[in-house]
Amino acid sequence: MRVAVLGPQGSLGIHLCEELRLRGHDVDPVDRTVCDLSSPDRESLYRLRDRLSGTDCQLVINTAAFTDVDGAEQKTDEAFLVNALGAELVARAADEVGAAVCHLSTDFVFDGALLRPYDEFDTPNPLSAYARSKLAGEQLVASAASRSFIVRVGGLYGRRGRNFVSSLVTRLRAGQSLKLDRDRLTAPTWNRLLARQIITLCERGEHGLYHATSQGQTTWYDFAHALCDEASALGRELPRNFVGVATSELASPAERPRSSLLDCRMLRLRGLYQLPPWREALRAYLTELLIVGEL
Repeated sequence: MRVAVLGPQGSLGIHLCEELRLRGHDVDPVDRTVCDLSSPDRESLYRLRDRLSGTDCQLVINTAAFTDVDGAEQKTDEAFLVNALGAELVARAADEVGAAVCHLSTDFVFDGALLRPYDEFDTPNPLSAYARSKLAGEQLVASAASRSFIVRVGGLYGRRGRNFVSSLVTRLRAGQSLKLDRDRLTAPTWNRLLARQIITLCERGEHGLYHATSQGQTTWYDFAHALCDEASALGRELPRNFVGVATSELASPAERPRSSLLDCRMLRLRGLYQLPPWREALRAYLTELLIVGEL
């Protein structure tokens, strides 16, 4: 299968390209020089459509996004341009060349008030401008594409990632003093295993809305302790220069859900769910870091 990946330089995009090639697929990485989703005009649509048509693309995976959750409170139009109108552009281009589209969304579309994980049949209630822009993207993609996979993810980390969790090992090794949230619940999900899950879903062709996170739950404070424990078991001690604080002590412009837990019901019902417990995935991630000399 010929697969175009938008956002190929991000951590998830990198892992998707690697895992797609390992599965025998042809990969066409599409970066911002070809299609800049912050300018989702007709010219951008034509350029992307021509690129997809010229490579006989059968699937487009869109990982490109405006991901600055706090920044979106001030740059709301920019967030909507990329996450909503840009996502729609990708879906339209894919549809016009007969390709399916896989769009990545977020656990933040929910408010976190439920006392259980959210499944695909729960009604979203976004709390922030970023989350509203991502929900708008879901809706526009579903309308623009006749064949779409909309996959909500959360708690992502991985090699070459630029978010806080991806840089945690580096920060700890550097001796930084960190304040970590001890309240908010999440299911940390390693990008490599998520990439494999997304590929399995797309290969099966079961279009629709899906949740995809690792099993279980933790807080970022407890995740950091687990990371140090697992690193120690691999013979690499990391300083625990961090403290757990209440969410209210980590003031930020954007409100975040107090629970980001997703129930991956649709993957499970279709017999496609393959993501492991979050701690097992963390152990595999650190083993990879050790092998490549980054732990």
